[in-house]
Amino acid sequence: MGVIEDVMKALERIPLWRRLALMPKQMEQMQARLDALEQKLAGKDGPQCPVCMAPGFRRTATAPDPVMGDLGVMQDTHQCPSCQHSETRMRDSMQQ
Repeated sequence: MGVIEDVMKALERIPLWRRLALMPKQMEQMQARLDALEQKLAGKDGPQCPVCMAPGFRRTATAPDPVMGDLGVMQDTHQCPSCQHSETRMRDSMQQ
């Protein structure tokens, strides 16, 4: 057993080996953080509101653009359920 102990002591003097020895603990910590983030985001889908960053910023209305509607341009109104922020965005209905 003396040879194995000598090899382990020699390896502990190598900086890369010390960093590698810490990897399993760091991986466990990162996995725990990832699990917590996944739980936090579970069931919350959809784009985020640009103002309050809450999920669920959805299109609530669509109408032809008053100026360019004849060319297939639509106006989409998006609204946040949390802060009630709303935006109107132009969309070309001819592009997919």
